Amino acid sequence: MDQNIKTNAEIAAQIGTSLTLDWNDFDDAVYRRCVEDLVICGMGVAKRSNDPNYGIKVSYVDPSKFVHSYTEDPNMADIVYGGHIKHISLGELKRVAGDEFSEKEYEEIARKAQAKSFNDNSKFSSRNYDKVSGSMRYGYDDYLIEVLDFEFVSVDCVYYESKESRFGNVGFYHKGFDYKPPTESVYNREPYKMEVETLYGGSYVLGLGKLFNYGQKKNIPKNVHDLTKTSLSYSVSCTNLRRMRPKSMVASIIGFADQLQLTHLKIQQAIAKAKPDGVIVDIEGLENVQLGRGGELQPLQIQDIYEQTGVFYYRSKNPDGGFQNPPIRPLDNTIRNIQQYVQLYNHYLTMIRDASGVNEVMDASTPKGDALVGVRQQAMAAGNNALYDITNSSIVLYTKVCKDVVKCLQIIPTDSVLYRVYEKAIGKYNMEILSSFSELPMYNFGVRIVKEMSDDDRIFLEQNIQQSLAQKQIDLEDALAVRQIKDVDQAQRLLVVRRKRRMAEAQKSQQQNMQMQQQMNAQNQQMAMQMKSQQMQMEAQLEAQKIQLKGQSEIQVGQALHQLRREIEMIRAQATLGFKSTEQEFREKIDVLKEDRKDSRVDKQAAVQSKLIAQRKGERPVMEDAPDAQDDIVSQILNNG
Repeated sequence: MDQNIKTNAEIAAQIGTSLTLDWNDFDDAVYRRCVEDLVICGMGVAKRSNDPNYGIKVSYVDPSKFVHSYTEDPNMADIVYGGHIKHISLGELKRVAGDEFSEKEYEEIARKAQAKSFNDNSKFSSRNYDKVSGSMRYGYDDYLIEVLDFEFVSVDCVYYESKESRFGNVGFYHKGFDYKPPTESVYNREPYKMEVETLYGGSYVLGLGKLFNYGQKKNIPKNVHDLTKTSLSYSVSCTNLRRMRPKSMVASIIGFADQLQLTHLKIQQAIAKAKPDGVIVDIEGLENVQLGRGGELQPLQIQDIYEQTGVFYYRSKNPDGGFQNPPIRPLDNTIRNIQQYVQLYNHYLTMIRDASGVNEVMDASTPKGDALVGVRQQAMAAGNNALYDITNSSIVLYTKVCKDVVKCLQIIPTDSVLYRVYEKAIGKYNMEILSSFSELPMYNFGVRIVKEMSDDDRIFLEQNIQQSLAQKQIDLEDALAVRQIKDVDQAQRLLVVRRKRRMAEAQKSQQQNMQMQQQMNAQNQQMAMQMKSQQMQMEAQLEAQKIQLKGQSEIQVGQALHQLRREIEMIRAQATLGFKSTEQEFREKIDVLKEDRKDSRVDKQAAVQSKLIAQRKGERPVMEDAPDAQDDIVSQILNNG
């Protein structure tokens, strides 16, 4: 989320620790039992072990079977040895011990253990060969034996050597626990030793004198800032430790619980001695009760009728004539002193509540709807204060286990199968971060176990979430992520981070919107300019088209006028040519006519002369004047022209 809360290394350690505890089913199988031991015994114990087959294991230890050195520390951080007794099967012993014992020794162990721990004697001689594993299966492999696992802190000397090289340089080298300086050396050597705490341990089969897996512990988790210190693999926490005896909450209420049990037994005794419900029968009042023809009924018969039908027959007057009470009256039974016993029971129950601190509000045994919120909160606070020792001890135990697991995760060899398993489980990057702390000067984690946040913190956080949602500073997904965090500090920090991210996104979105708006405005302006340019181009084109059309029309008109003028000129020319041709023809015709007239005149003159001659001769009569042909031709020409 942010480096103010978790760095990358802390997140990797948190993921690895959570996975390891989940693999060990720590919360349900180990931690729950340890908290129960803190309540009952006042001590909770858990043990971490590095199993070659199962990796990092965290197991439960019964406080009654836990042995340790003297201490006054309730968290037992200064104990120098510790051990616990556990029951394991002989098959598990073979897996752990391996080749340290022969099969004859295992058989001897089984023979001594067959009468203990409810082991079945009939399985001792059972043998069968397992084809799958290729090994012999023995019936006594299921036998349970008692084994003491123990550890103790010792002090050993680690040697270092200052050596001068042939070039004159001085180096400082680690030589381990076993070091003997060479007797003859060309270069100067000077040994240094440092006393460091080491851890030894092993396992011992109780009652059989068999010791296995004893020696110096390997892969011991240590702090880089102090390599000389080590600690046991036991995580222990106590409440009110005094003189090696923890005082538990149950121990403080045992007396009241015994009195409560005695009171309950007295109530049961009073109920057992209580008489059943009965009746009071006045025999004399039931005599002489007549029922018609049947005669008189006896008192016992009337009682039977009453018990079977509920109908009661009796005489209201006695033989003396006086009124009498009903002869059969119910007798109610009351348990003697039951109210006093109930009051005494409630008294001891109240004493248990006062001694333990678990009041009615905390266990919700007597919820009251009219109780004020402040009163209920005060009652819850009082109960929490009374249980503070148990709560604090449980958190200390959980923290110590987590610290131990984190240190073990950092020393897993990178070439081991376990490292590859974790690498596949939590990621290669996280394991690289965890394994790189051997090269860093500071690597310690501030492991802190956080409880559920209080109601006030939750209400305050919810108010901040609602306010942020109302102002649209976070999304619904951010609100769900914040509500899932148990620590109020981390939740508040995550809310701040998500708000910053949301505000940055909103600002970025606003900038993008502004940029988009600017782009849209620029595009609109560009489009407007383009439209205006297009409009101007269209207007110019229209104007050009108009000019072109006007020019074309003028050209066409000019061409038409020119054509017309041409045609007119041609007509005129033709007319002129036609007129000239007509005149010429007219002249030619006139010339022809003249010639014809001349010919006719000549002919006429000849005829006339002939006539005259004939007339003179007397051969013919006098001739009449003929019409003038020239006048006819002229009139014909005028009519045609």
